[in-house]
Amino acid sequence: MSRYVIPSKIFLEMGGWRQPLMMVDRIDDFKKGDNGYVKVTKHITYNDPYLLGHFPDDPIMPGVMIAEIFGQASEYLSLLTDICEIYQEKFNEEMKTLRDIHARINTDEMRHIIRTRRAEVRGVLAAQNLKFKGVAYPGDSIEVTSKLAFSDVHGFKHYSVSACAGKRLISNGTIINFREVK
Repeated sequence: MSRYVIPSKIFLEMGGWRQPLMMVDRIDDFKKGDNGYVKVTKHITYNDPYLLGHFPDDPIMPGVMIAEIFGQASEYLSLLTDICEIYQEKFNEEMKTLRDIHARINTDEMRHIIRTRRAEVRGVLAAQNLKFKGVAYPGDSIEVTSKLAFSDVHGFKHYSVSACAGKRLISNGTIINFREVK
């Protein structure tokens, strides 16, 4: 786990999701740039509402919910990248990592950038070629990595995603995100 945790109140402001579809518990790492990525964690508990019927006697994490974690992680990657670029434009200071963001996260200027950008951006996600190779159970923590593979000429961003429970790869594939700014 990273030493540079985003405080929970600010974390809620960053995401456009609430329970029961808030599928990222923590951002563990972030790097901006050509080889940029985000790493996030989702802890699975018996209390998660989607586990009640999937399957009652032997609950496993539904694949569609893993796909949702992929989508949310990819949006966090886009949002954190936006925040770094806006901050650099306004204050002429470069931020590239979660450590850089963490150092400024409690300033009024950074909170304003986060709130403003979250309110401006809307988008849709699509899953492509997701492969499910294993299962995750209550008590597992799913660790997801999302990397920007490329952006196409139509404004769609394609992310290479993978999910592991411990050392077990449980899913990988591509998430496509189209974002528009109001």
